Amino acid sequence: MLIYFIGPGGAGKTTAAKLLSAEFGFDYYDLDEYFMQREGDITQYITRHGYKEYAARNIQLFMQLQIKYDLNKIMIIVCSSGFMTYPHDIHQDYIKIKDEIESHIFTFLMLPSLVLETCVQEIVARQMNRAYLNPVRAKEELKIRQRFQLYLNLRCRVLFTDQIPDQVAANVKQILDTLNKVKQGSNKS
Repeated sequence: MLIYFIGPGGAGKTTAAKLLSAEFGFDYYDLDEYFMQREGDITQYITRHGYKEYAARNIQLFMQLQIKYDLNKIMIIVCSSGFMTYPHDIHQDYIKIKDEIESHIFTFLMLPSLVLETCVQEIVARQMNRAYLNPVRAKEELKIRQRFQLYLNLRCRVLFTDQIPDQVAANVKQILDTLNKVKQGSNKS
């Protein structure tokens, strides 16, 4: 089973993936971490090459992660915060990849709220606590404001992350179990 976690930075995607991995043995790959292993610091990469080149490279790395998928395992791919908001002409395969993620039965858009101001406050507070990001409050707020409607327009399951991380992970597991039963039932007919 392949699972995608999408949404803004600070929504709880990586935390939920790590908890599911520790508790149930799911494999997970965080696209940001994978990018940094291959290319180094993301901010420095964007400074040197520009955002478009970063996004194109991120898509290439995403495709590499998909190839790692083992049909006999459960694997989560945690997408970068902007992954689902790139311009459609950023890469020749991007529209196909975005549509595939968006329509996938096991895709979760993670947000603390569907109310813009609540979402902005929660995401910015979480991002400001991540010293390794060197966050700038105004920049983080602008980023979520610019992308919020794009996230809401995605045709996938929304999972609220306004709870403790253990509860978010438990909610994911419960939904996966239910969807998997439904999927298996429809395969038998």
